[in-house]
Amino acid sequence: QVGAGREHTVFLTDLGQLYSCGSNTFGQLGLGHISDRGNPTLITSLCMHRIIQVACGAFFSLVLTESGSVWSFGQGKEGQLGNGDTEFLIAPIMIEHKILSRIRIVQIAAGSFHALALTRDNKIFSWGKKGAWLGRSGTSERWNLKPGFAEIPSGIIVSQIEANLLNSYLLTHDEKIYECGLGNNSSVFIENKAFETFFVKKMVASGSRALFLIENKTTKHWFLRALSNNVKVELNVNKPITHIACSTNHFMYLTADGEVYNWGSNMFAQNAVPNSSQVSLTRVTGLKDRQIFSVQCSHEMSIAVISVYKCILGEDLKCSFENQNDENGCFDIAFIFENGNKILAHKVIIWARCQAFFEQIIKTKEENENKITEILMEIDIKIENFINFLNFIYTDSITMNNLDIEMRRFLINFSEKYGLLSLRNILTNGSKIPTMENDLKKLLNNQIFTDIEFEIESKKIYAHKVILCQRSTYFKAKYQGAGKFMQESERNVSYPENATYDAFLALLGFIYTDKLEEGLDINIYLNLLELSNFYNILRLREMCSTIIAEFVDVETSAYVWKIADENGAIKLSTICKNIFRASKQIAMRTEAWECLTQEQKNDLIS
Repeated sequence: QVGAGREHTVFLTDLGQLYSCGSNTFGQLGLGHISDRGNPTLITSLCMHRIIQVACGAFFSLVLTESGSVWSFGQGKEGQLGNGDTEFLIAPIMIEHKILSRIRIVQIAAGSFHALALTRDNKIFSWGKKGAWLGRSGTSERWNLKPGFAEIPSGIIVSQIEANLLNSYLLTHDEKIYECGLGNNSSVFIENKAFETFFVKKMVASGSRALFLIENKTTKHWFLRALSNNVKVELNVNKPITHIACSTNHFMYLTADGEVYNWGSNMFAQNAVPNSSQVSLTRVTGLKDRQIFSVQCSHEMSIAVISVYKCILGEDLKCSFENQNDENGCFDIAFIFENGNKILAHKVIIWARCQAFFEQIIKTKEENENKITEILMEIDIKIENFINFLNFIYTDSITMNNLDIEMRRFLINFSEKYGLLSLRNILTNGSKIPTMENDLKKLLNNQIFTDIEFEIESKKIYAHKVILCQRSTYFKAKYQGAGKFMQESERNVSYPENATYDAFLALLGFIYTDKLEEGLDINIYLNLLELSNFYNILRLREMCSTIIAEFVDVETSAYVWKIADENGAIKLSTICKNIFRASKQIAMRTEAWECLTQEQKNDLIS
């Protein structure tokens, strides 16, 4: 998800982490300072929480965690931070409220200077700038600085909340709109009768505009209706729409077939149309070759979130295929063409990715004295076409722009002949179904083509050098770097002395699939953290850190901090320190504390 304020942007990742960039005058980036940031920067103070939604006002930000707590930071002049004060905050702080803290929040919305929250039991809280848009009133001077119940009609079930500069909106389960604020001059939520002949399918609000995707109840025709200062713009929709976004001066939408359209002001080029200050409904042609996931608007900017399928496994294995002149590349098969040129590859990769091709072309052939199986290719197969086929085998992706008609026809026929359906689907209908992860998972602890064997806790684990070397710099150094000149007896893989079978198998599982197994015992994740650092697989270390952080409490904070500190997991180490120091007197009476050296104790409490 992407949240856009007037001059700042916040990015929510699939791992529940938050990054921010842009103007930081009021601390709206949540980074603990007021310096602007040109690139997305991780908000480290929220790393111990899994974030599920972000909402941006003009100069402030709201965050909703998986546990249902709401955090705020940025400008607080109008009380929009909900903490009872009007000062700005440069770092996230949880909104403490005697009722809000006991009720699970499931959705948040930010107007320019006020905010809304929807609870699990269908209640609405509001706070921020005084006005009818809060849907409530108060008697004290500072009543608006903390969350309070907004009045909503009985019997309605709210499915979505939105807010803009001077209005607040509710979309109900029966697809009706209720609003309060300047738009209907009401200080309580009432139904907007202008929509009574329509079903409202989607809504967004930002700046002084609200945008609705609606369906006529009688004709079943679809429309986009934009409201701004009581000025209505309505457009016919002839394609299914998946995402809509708006700001004060422009709006945009994304169709189901990936087309992005803009309408409105182009003063800051936010509609991506050159030499024009105002734009009627126009397709953004610069995005036509991209796969767009969602769209977002701010006052002077448009955002398109591009869904880029980049197989990390494929990117790593690609190197093993491209380095054709590497004498230590573990190649064990050579495809020889009529002109004498040859392409080297790995049986284990081909077997995992396209077994039909392996069974029909490779399986029965014998190795030569160099332990290389040589395959004489048919005369009508061009080497450049076959390279594209093998490139997909290794990377799970293909660059469509580089394919001419002949090459495309060859790849379609070849993929159909040998059952490589994922390639055929891309070429024939553009659908991308990643299969690399499942294909390589078949090789995990599989003796087929194994050329390396581990023994941990008296149990054997089988692996493949070509995969290990491309996924870990440790193994690459052992088997393809300086380590390759050692005697075989000297090249045994080292393990941390406390390595367990389960953790090492989980390590190889990540190496082979790029996925971290869920639901493991916390001690396995801790051991896996050590292993990932030992073998220099830093992305796995960060993933382990994120999972472990959810289990850290006062009792375990010292012990987990020790492991994190020793293995370079800085983010986890900081989380443990914060938990420890927040309840230091209790934490210093735990068994975990007694396990630390005096130097470690001094470091933890200093």
